[in-house]
Amino acid sequence: MVEKYIKSLLYDHDCVIIPDFGGLITRYVAARINPVKHSFAPPSKKVAFNEKLILNDGLLISTIAYHNGVSNEEAQQLVASFVLQAKARLQTENRLEMAGIGIFRYSPEHKIEFEYIEGDNLLDASFGLPELVARPIRIEEPAVLRTLIKERQQEHAAEKQPFRKRLKRAYNVAAGMALAGLTGAALYFLSLQADYNLSSLNPVTLFNYSHAASSTAATDRYAADYVPFTAEEQAEVYSTILSQSDAVTEAQEVWQTMPEVAAEETPAEAFSPETTAEGTEEVVKAEAPAKVEAKQPEAPVLTINGQTGRSYIIIGGYSTNQNAELKRDAVRKEGHASKVLVPGQNSKLYRVSVADFASADEAKAALSDFKKSFGETIWVLNY
Repeated sequence: MVEKYIKSLLYDHDCVIIPDFGGLITRYVAARINPVKHSFAPPSKKVAFNEKLILNDGLLISTIAYHNGVSNEEAQQLVASFVLQAKARLQTENRLEMAGIGIFRYSPEHKIEFEYIEGDNLLDASFGLPELVARPIRIEEPAVLRTLIKERQQEHAAEKQPFRKRLKRAYNVAAGMALAGLTGAALYFLSLQADYNLSSLNPVTLFNYSHAASSTAATDRYAADYVPFTAEEQAEVYSTILSQSDAVTEAQEVWQTMPEVAAEETPAEAFSPETTAEGTEEVVKAEAPAKVEAKQPEAPVLTINGQTGRSYIIIGGYSTNQNAELKRDAVRKEGHASKVLVPGQNSKLYRVSVADFASADEAKAALSDFKKSFGETIWVLNY
């Protein structure tokens, strides 16, 4: 009876501990191809065993108690009797088989060895996916088709050009390449001449050449009414410019010799005038508004690294912190204050809680409400 509950828990949990016997740990196995059988296996879970995980985490006992309608003490006695029978069978027969899980044996050093037997796929994501077999297809050509192919190959061989035709074709190709080389060399030597430009070969440029030449020639001549300045007029203009530059230089020298004036400090308080009954203005000091410091909200605690004295409702245990954090984030998205509890001295599991309370009585009172959403296998841990 205990075996079927162990197997059912392996579907949803990464680790299932059998108190005083050991722990069964699952790991993900990707899809694989068998080149001999030509088969494709879907992703699955493989089970390993660690006999050092003997501390009771309450998962197996609480599951048996719920499904059989008994107390936790009675369920614990059932698990203890199952462990005694398993150890006795190992002592006598040196073999213990759990259906759908694997076979246990004693090593020469009297340590428990575990051999996993592939049976049902324990990965929920691959539920219902069978192992596919794809046999290679062998194409066999009929005798008639092989004969036609052979005849066609012989015809292609007969249609090949003789040596003289191939030589003539090569000669034509070489002549064309030589002609192209001579043309390129002629253009290059023409471009080296000073009075010749390759762009003049463009017909558009030749068409617009006469218009451009006429417009350029027009700009090189003075206008008909142009009269140049005389020497006296040029001297008068230069003297006016020099007098203006001397005045600017004197103003800069006077400005540099002026004493520097210190800027007065502006008082921090602002004053505003008010009119009194007698008609005079009275200066009233305006007080600056006091600064209000905004407090930033504290970040929620997502991981518990030590004992807090609180009671937590545990919904699962995981062998790695990464799997535990993924489960915690998924539960927090549903609106619950989920946390990850780091393993203590006698544990190697990262536990995920859905809520925590100040006392164990409060946690047990709220346990029934959370069982509606997370199942009957959740339990209370005083941490």
